[in-house]
Amino acid sequence: NKAEDVANAPKTDVRGNVATSLEGNILDLFPDAQRRTSVTGAVPPDGVQQKGFADKPTRKGGDEGLKNFKVGCACKKGLKPESPNQDDFCIFRADGTSIYGVFDGHGPYGHDVSAFVQEALPRCFAQDPQFVDDPEKALCAAFPAAHRQCTESQTEFRFDCSLSGTTATMAMHRDGALYIGHVGDSRAVLAKRRCGGELRAEDLTEDHKPTCESERRRIQAAGGQVRRLDGDIPHRVFLSGKMYPGLAMTRSIGDTVGVTAGVTSNPDVRALKVQRDWRFLLLCSDGIWEFITSQEAVDIIGKYPASEVQKAVDSLASEAWNRWIQEEGDVVDDITVICAWFGDD
Repeated sequence: NKAEDVANAPKTDVRGNVATSLEGNILDLFPDAQRRTSVTGAVPPDGVQQKGFADKPTRKGGDEGLKNFKVGCACKKGLKPESPNQDDFCIFRADGTSIYGVFDGHGPYGHDVSAFVQEALPRCFAQDPQFVDDPEKALCAAFPAAHRQCTESQTEFRFDCSLSGTTATMAMHRDGALYIGHVGDSRAVLAKRRCGGELRAEDLTEDHKPTCESERRRIQAAGGQVRRLDGDIPHRVFLSGKMYPGLAMTRSIGDTVGVTAGVTSNPDVRALKVQRDWRFLLLCSDGIWEFITSQEAVDIIGKYPASEVQKAVDSLASEAWNRWIQEEGDVVDDITVICAWFGDD
């Protein structure tokens, strides 16, 4: 069947054409905004092989830089010579509306899927009929909508999401509230200021891992299996009696073979009222979280004032890289950090 054909097919260097086919900018949906800015990831030109820790190319829009909004981002290629940077991100600001997203692709076409979803997901969200009046419902609907667009666009954009997909964590700050939806393990963390002045980390998302009991039960109820292979570290999701897809997460966008094993694009969504003790928000791929705790990340960022947020995210990315080298030697995952301050420090 198709799943076995894809699983057994030799790897190819053929790339999709997502980079050259996506047009427009979500800022177009906010034509009346007086202050607008956007930064999103971009795929390097064909034939360009980035070195480890190289910055992902970006596309920028709007009239102002991120520094004016106290937002910083870093998206670094890992130490995987055979693979492009499969992480991606998006940042949009239109007057009082801020949208941030982190996407960690996986599989042979993971870089193309994450590139597609970083454009499709925020657009699905902003175009949802409930975007203004009920952002929670809009977020809930946007993730499966982006998944459908992804699967329907495979032929046009020349990628295959049978065994490729992406995590997705997206947050919107608007009207004194924070809305967060996620699938996968790109964690969102909040930094709060304690009475004594120190910062305390609070996880806003729970990683969708096969070891989570409720997620494991859902996978099994759908006919999938959760197993850890000999010599492997994480538990993974498989079709019953098969050796694929082997996903280390239980929710994602794409991964159509995984869908038959219970993997879903339905997100967990939260809405929170912004509090006076909130200092900054972190959205990061697991290139950060593999060897750095949420509290450590908050402490590293907290060494810098809000005005130096870009230095702060670069410092966190560098620390994550060094931890990977110390622990793994010659393997480093792609690393993505977005930090957004709620106000002056």
